[in-house]
Amino acid sequence: MYFSITNYAGVVRRALRETRRGNRGRTVAILLIAAPLLALFDAVCLALDHVLFPGFRRLRVTAPVFVLGNARSGTTQLHRLLAADADHFFYFRTWEILCPAITQKKLVHLIGRLDARWNGGRLAQRFGDREDETLAKARRMHDWRLTGPEEDGFLELHTFDSGTLTVLFPYVRELGRLGNLDVAKPWQRRRRLRFYEGCVKRQLFVQGGDPSGLVLLSKNPGFVFRMRSLIEHFPDARFVCPVRNPGETIPSLINMLRKGWLAMGCDSGDVDEGTDWIRDVQLEGYRYAFEVLDTLPADRQAVVSFADLTERPLDAVRSVYERFGLEMSEDYQAFLAREQRSSRSYTSQHRYDPGGLGPSAEELERRLGPLFDRFGWPRAVGRPPA
Repeated sequence: MYFSITNYAGVVRRALRETRRGNRGRTVAILLIAAPLLALFDAVCLALDHVLFPGFRRLRVTAPVFVLGNARSGTTQLHRLLAADADHFFYFRTWEILCPAITQKKLVHLIGRLDARWNGGRLAQRFGDREDETLAKARRMHDWRLTGPEEDGFLELHTFDSGTLTVLFPYVRELGRLGNLDVAKPWQRRRRLRFYEGCVKRQLFVQGGDPSGLVLLSKNPGFVFRMRSLIEHFPDARFVCPVRNPGETIPSLINMLRKGWLAMGCDSGDVDEGTDWIRDVQLEGYRYAFEVLDTLPADRQAVVSFADLTERPLDAVRSVYERFGLEMSEDYQAFLAREQRSSRSYTSQHRYDPGGLGPSAEELERRLGPLFDRFGWPRAVGRPPA
């Protein structure tokens, strides 16, 4: 396992200079003590995998499915629906991302069995109660659950090489480049994707190898800017992209991130710089996703509208399966039918405001006008004269 000393040192230097961050001492302690110790523990466990479970290296990651797209567009909902199909997919749960090594996962399973047999499951109950208490506020924006499917891109937090670090530290000058793997140097792309593939193989190994032809189901909005790298590394990769009006998604994401940054006491200058960066990245993400998707054959890419996903989930998922040539079991169709019956028309709580945090109506038209035509989204501004 590698660890990005460059990224780590950059974050530590900036954190030490911050004057307003809440609980600054705890943040610095985590960076200087906890982070290196956890990285060392991960490295030892990942190395042990090669000794204790060498068979994982022989597994192949075939035809993975990547759910990606701009944040707040329904990727979490689609991932949850697809993950319910245990006949086709395997995925990472949150706790499995926190424990990337087979050795760690086996240890957790052992503790769980001992707890259930000799302790009446009280340890698991205590963890569940603490989880609900700790994540109550976060679940208003995202349904975090230790045993629920989650973004496997968080695996790169173990190497300090993840663009997700900007959620904790709005240091876009040091970390902003990490989200765009497609423009990284070839050796950087290979290093990061080899680590990611190694973690996926370990997860598949824990599933019992590949007895039923299970394929990876990955969900990461941030993977938009590594689509070409993923295609290069996994030549048979398939992509599913939910889409939603950027006039709703971008202000929603900015609002969520700014609240988090300000709650952590980050310097206002960093917060404003991070806001401008997120706005630009999200606009470019819409364009870039379809630039790449349009180069792929129909059986390797699917687009799902946010309205269909929230109001007609059975129909939305069926359209994906038809694209990919997959068959739904009767049980899975029944699950989706129940989801469809319980679904309600979604009304966004984030109204588009040209003077607010989102991009201006003119900028949306200039940069994403063709996509507004393509998907029939209502415009916040009239079409500019030819």
